[in-house]
Amino acid sequence: MLGITGDLALRIAKYYALAFILLLPLPLAGDYVTHLAIMIMLYSITAASLDILVGYTGRLSLGHAAFYAIGAYTSTLLSMNLGVSPWVGILAGGMLASLFGLVLGIPSLKLRGPYLAISTLGFGVIVQLMLINLDWLTRGPLGIPGIPPLPGGPLDLRSKFSFYYVALMLTSVAVYTLHMISRSRIGKVLMSIREDEDAALSVGVNVPLFKVLAFIISTFFAGLSGGLYAHYIRYISPAMSALSESISILSMTIIGGFGTLTGPLMGAAMLTILQELLRPYLEYRYLIYGALIVIVMKFFPSGIYGFVQFLSRKVRG
Repeated sequence: MLGITGDLALRIAKYYALAFILLLPLPLAGDYVTHLAIMIMLYSITAASLDILVGYTGRLSLGHAAFYAIGAYTSTLLSMNLGVSPWVGILAGGMLASLFGLVLGIPSLKLRGPYLAISTLGFGVIVQLMLINLDWLTRGPLGIPGIPPLPGGPLDLRSKFSFYYVALMLTSVAVYTLHMISRSRIGKVLMSIREDEDAALSVGVNVPLFKVLAFIISTFFAGLSGGLYAHYIRYISPAMSALSESISILSMTIIGGFGTLTGPLMGAAMLTILQELLRPYLEYRYLIYGALIVIVMKFFPSGIYGFVQFLSRKVRG
């Protein structure tokens, strides 16, 4: 009886969560809450994309925000300078970000652990310096304002209410695609590389190919989310590719629970809300992030997702 009651309670909780997500942007919620929900969805795509690299392949990256910025700048410059549709620009941003992921992934094949982390950190610094110094193209540290909104036909996507549902649809598609990749043969091979690279080599896995493929997949979706961010906020700057942004994205993945895809979504929600709550204490933000990571790694190694799974088993039992 307890097991049935627990399952029923979890099912009801899921329905309530779905109803909450669908009805959130009602005028009663207000623009601020809707904006916060949109930002959670954009960060969810980025954190889930990083999970393919960190959680499934075991490749630590400290420069993921650079690919996010590449996607944002690519889509922005194409739409503002060449008149390309922002929808096409977002896709082009993802493709260019994945190209840079290929460029970074090939020379880092032999690197592991802290050496790989340092190389990705260096790449992030290079991208940020390029965005600052190529001021004839990027306006340097001033950033680019007045980015055109996404064209929505009869929908005005400058409205947060309308944009919310577009972001929800795109986030669902992106996360579902990443989920299918993680469940496919590619995902299983990536996990085998994470667990034991030498063992994977010994059974005939083309480890270099799949390592590079993980970089390409991960950076493509980061570029997509960056382009979507650019046409939502309608202002971008080199700060998007800063180390602090990469650490925030990595924190979402770790605190939520890497290697799960669902975990990074939880981490994105938690840290985005926490960031808003800590706005008056901005200088302590990363101190609190660090403390959270230590607590999670000490008591809940599988992150928030693992903790929720533990509670659900207790409810069922």
